[in-house]
Order: sequence, then structure tokens, then C-alpha cells
Amino acid sequence: MDKYWTKARIIMIYKYTLSVTGNEFYPSIVLGEIQGDFLTVNQFNPNDKPSSSNSIAYGYGCVSFWHPNHASTEDEILNYENSLVEFLIKNYNLFIRHGVQTIEIFMEIFFDGRQCNFEVFSNTLLKKLSNFGVSLPISIYVLEEEKIQQWEEEIRHVWKNTQ
Repeated sequence: MDKYWTKARIIMIYKYTLSVTGNEFYPSIVLGEIQGDFLTVNQFNPNDKPSSSNSIAYGYGCVSFWHPNHASTEDEILNYENSLVEFLIKNYNLFIRHGVQTIEIFMEIFFDGRQCNFEVFSNTLLKKLSNFGVSLPISIYVLEEEKIQQWEEEIRHVWKNTQ
């Protein structure tokens, strides 16, 4: 029975990126004041230019964050989402004070190609997020069974070692 359950189990991996942007938002000024241990994965100021070309400046500032564990399995998704909401609550006033106009949580969902059912945040967390006008764009990706199983094991190991 255990062998059947392992094969029949649907594997899902969740990877969220919190992104805050604004026309007058300068992340370089704010980063030292951020509360929490989320990782900064991308940042630029309105007057910065993309490094790949001689084009004009971005015209807006942006900073994106990842959870310290980067991704989550279904086993830890409630902790993962709760941590993200708490990080946003701690830093929301700082972001707004420094010109943030848009807050988005980009959700990437990876699964093994079978049926894909999931809940996006609990109703309690959604209620909290609604106070901040957060957008929730979602992308869904199918991964080969071997690849997603390997990734799931890696994520479980990271979560186990951070608790």
C-alpha cells in the first residue's frame, strides 16, 4: 500500500516572489531598513539602466524578495505563506513611505503533470493581504516526474534543517 501511495501522490512545489515597485521608489535607500530574513533577489532604482543595453533608465524602482527557504512543498505551504504575509506586514509602511505603488506576489506552481488542485493562501491570510492591495499572478509549470521528485526532496531537506 505504501508503494502505491508514493506513486499515486501528486507532487507540487510552490515558489513565491514578493515584488514591490513604484515610480519614485529607490530600493537602495530602503534595503538597510527591511525587517525579516527574506532574500533580496532583484533590485533597481528608477534611474538605473538595464545592463544588457544602452537603453533608457527603468523609470521605476523595484525590489523582489524570496522566502529564506526559496520554495515550499505542500507539507510546509502554510508556514511558507504565513511567513510571506508576516514579512509584508512588517515592511508595508516602510515600502509605502518610500514610494511603493504596486505589490505583487508572483506564484510559480510546479507539478508532475497530473491533476493540479491547490489553494492560494488560506482565507485568513487572504483577508490580511486584501488590506494591502496585493496582486497574485500565477504561473503553472509541468515538470518531469524524476525532476520534481528530486526537487521536492531538496526542499524538504532545507525545511527540515531550518526548523
